Amino acid sequence: MAKLIEMTQLSPTMTEGTIVKWIKKEGEAVQAGDVLAEVETDKAVMEMEAYDSGVLLKIVEGEGAKLKVGMALAIIGKPGEDITELLKNAMSNAPKSMTETSAPIAPNSEKVEIVPIESKTQAVVETQTIRETKSNSLPRSVDSENKRETPSLESKGNLRVLASPLAKSIAIEQGLDLHLIIGTGPEGRITKKDVLDSLGSKQAGKTNGSSFNSEVPNDEKISLGGMRKTIAKRLKDSKLNLPHFYLNADINAKNLENFRKELNDFREKNLPETAPKISINDIIVKAVASSLRLHPKVNASWAEDSIIQYGRVDVGIAVSLDGGLLTPVIRNTDKKSILQISAEVKDLAKKARDRKLKPEEFTNGTFTISNLGMYGISRFTAIINEPESAILAVGAIEEKPVVENGQVVAGKMLSLMLSCDHRVVDGAIGAEFLRTLRAFLENPALLSGI
Repeated sequence: MAKLIEMTQLSPTMTEGTIVKWIKKEGEAVQAGDVLAEVETDKAVMEMEAYDSGVLLKIVEGEGAKLKVGMALAIIGKPGEDITELLKNAMSNAPKSMTETSAPIAPNSEKVEIVPIESKTQAVVETQTIRETKSNSLPRSVDSENKRETPSLESKGNLRVLASPLAKSIAIEQGLDLHLIIGTGPEGRITKKDVLDSLGSKQAGKTNGSSFNSEVPNDEKISLGGMRKTIAKRLKDSKLNLPHFYLNADINAKNLENFRKELNDFREKNLPETAPKISINDIIVKAVASSLRLHPKVNASWAEDSIIQYGRVDVGIAVSLDGGLLTPVIRNTDKKSILQISAEVKDLAKKARDRKLKPEEFTNGTFTISNLGMYGISRFTAIINEPESAILAVGAIEEKPVVENGQVVAGKMLSLMLSCDHRVVDGAIGAEFLRTLRAFLENPALLSGI
């Protein structure tokens, strides 16, 4: 018996999905467990599998269609089955695809052409043109008795500009295009002052060695993808609902940089070429995990009527990608060596950028690290990734004067900012965690093993 294939919830936070690619084609045999299509969720592009066997009789929604979870996207059954009723039900409930966004025009209604506004100047010109058409106004000239400026119309193609004769005369003399000047007079007419102001700006541009261009770049409307919508909602909820407070610590990074160099020297001499090169961030991840093991009150979540202290230490790493960011999670981070962490971070980051992460690879973390040091950011605050109770923001290592043995010398400093949920983490608890983390980073040899 033929069945409808519905949009499956492929991640815990998924409410809708976009069909990126159909793997199976109409008429192809399908076995339970076969990949039917690639679907973009709020987090990644994932494979949607079939739950039944048969033949893919009909694809109801093509590539690019955005569907709510539970909506029909195809029909599977036996060859030759009558699927008329199923198809009717599927089509009646199916939402529009991304390309079907135009609203129907009501019968006998006036057809209106909507044209994007290319610039502020064009908007003024088009508005004035409509006014002129409606009023059927004619060009006017200078009033001979009062010697005052009265509007005159300049034509260019199908566009007409309302301007005073004096303004028009100056514009012609100076080689200015009235269509590129915004009028400030009544009904948007261009006055002498408008032309002189435009002329002054043009001359200033030449004086400064820059080209003058009065055109305003077009506004661009960027559609929100599922990932950006989810990020916006989650971060807004976190900032509004969680009582954030922040703790800052500056770390002497001299030993940290030396330790990284020693580890990479060891790697070159003793490990295969395929072994990943260790970064400062890899060492920070290990130090954070070791600190969380010693301070379980930070490795916790708020649960309304209780606080959950996790037995596991699963550290998430914020990874930037087109359209947002993801936080792939290193499971049991405290039990892994720096070399293992380095390899796993690089593998998960690549999957994240390729949108190939599975739900179990980016959910249920216990703590998150966000590092913007590679962008030259000295310090910043990060928003907690719910339901976690803390997130660590890592800045860049910078050369600064430090005091050693009573002498001011050149040093390397690293800024850390811990954001805490005050319902779970008190100030003293967060401070103790940072003190332990500082001890590990300033004496990284304490992080045994690579």
